[in-house]
Amino acid sequence: MKKCWQVGIILGFISFLFIAGCQAGNGEADSQEEETDSQEEAEGNHEEGDHDHGGEAVSFDDVPENIEIEGLSDHYHTGDVFRLEAVTEENLDHWHWYIRDSSEEEWTVAEDQYEDSYMGDAEVDGQEVLAVLYDDDHNPVAKSPVTEITIDDHEGEDHDHEDADEEDHDHNHEEEDHDH
Repeated sequence: MKKCWQVGIILGFISFLFIAGCQAGNGEADSQEEETDSQEEAEGNHEEGDHDHGGEAVSFDDVPENIEIEGLSDHYHTGDVFRLEAVTEENLDHWHWYIRDSSEEEWTVAEDQYEDSYMGDAEVDGQEVLAVLYDDDHNPVAKSPVTEITIDDHEGEDHDHEDADEEDHDHNHEEEDHDH
């Protein structure tokens, strides 16, 4: 009988240690999750689900337009890669870029574009791009003017960029005689 009593105490003690260990492990996991969440927010990680952009239409009518866009060319050729840079005096770094294929469509957030620059492919003539800067509470504080991507592949024109010397070719085409 004494042996059963000792085995019972040992099993009870082992069970206690097991349960206490599990609870401590859960506490550590919770603490690690909170640490990871805080770290992601601090790093500006914008994975889908960090904040809801929902399927609702976005409007920036009341947001001041005090962001300049640099890097826009007069036109691009289909498939060109373009890079736009947002410039502002605001001391924030929470950016979203929005795109739409025409002014009749709703703005959609450009995935994986959360810096002050935007890289895209010139695929749709007239595509519009908009940069919006947010504060720490995810309220828009500044926006850029709507920037339109113009594609001109010079179809039917005697205009060959590939043979042009880089130094002699001004992509602005201001001196050339052809319509856009």
